[in-house]
Amino acid sequence: MDWKITDINTGIGCVAGIRTRFEDAAGLISAMDTYRISNAVVFHTDALRDVHRGNALAAEAAQASGGRLSSCYVLRSDIGGSEMPAADVLLAQLRSEKPAAVKLYPNAHRYILNEFYAGELLDVLNELHMPVLFDSDQKPSYESLPDLAKRYPNIKFIMLRQAICESRYARPLIEKLDNVFIDAGIMIDTCFIEELVNKFGSSKLLFGSGMPVYMPAGALGMIVYSRISDDDKQAIFSGNWNRIQEEIKWA
Repeated sequence: MDWKITDINTGIGCVAGIRTRFEDAAGLISAMDTYRISNAVVFHTDALRDVHRGNALAAEAAQASGGRLSSCYVLRSDIGGSEMPAADVLLAQLRSEKPAAVKLYPNAHRYILNEFYAGELLDVLNELHMPVLFDSDQKPSYESLPDLAKRYPNIKFIMLRQAICESRYARPLIEKLDNVFIDAGIMIDTCFIEELVNKFGSSKLLFGSGMPVYMPAGALGMIVYSRISDDDKQAIFSGNWNRIQEEIKWA
């Protein structure tokens, strides 16, 4: 089947301590072509150090890609401080520039992702109905995530590279929370994708490769060779992400 595939987890730029197969948008698009990935959501690693520069570079890459790439911005919690604009300015900026998603790094950037420490940022993202991506080492704790998702019901909280041995967390998150989604690319507990889809449907599952640190073959195989319907596979590969994008409140 000729799948339409959206990769929600890609990056460009240098990755500290890792020699990657590519660092620029041309390399990313070449890899996408190799693996028949239609489009991708991309952030720039410079945003981990300087959000303004890194986000601008991600936006430039997306604009020059002919529709193959969509930008993902990195934001920090200190709204109105030296690194981030005031809430109303940030809201206007995001509505003007329209990134496809936001990544947050509370552990790397040394803040607690809750109402007290990051409420102004979360309010902006909640107003926009924004999808928010978390790398596996940056996601909110499993103890705090249910309360966070309920306090900010319009944010789509997306856990990237949800892995083996985490199925006992994934199942209740998908079953009980409307706004928590999981990247299924390395969800390799035996038949767990089939179990989730059979019990709860495929609407909470997404596809991410982790390029350029990882290559997509294994993640693609997890979905292609799972024993679920072609409609469910297409939903995971792109349909669910398209629906999330349509729900963002740009106006």
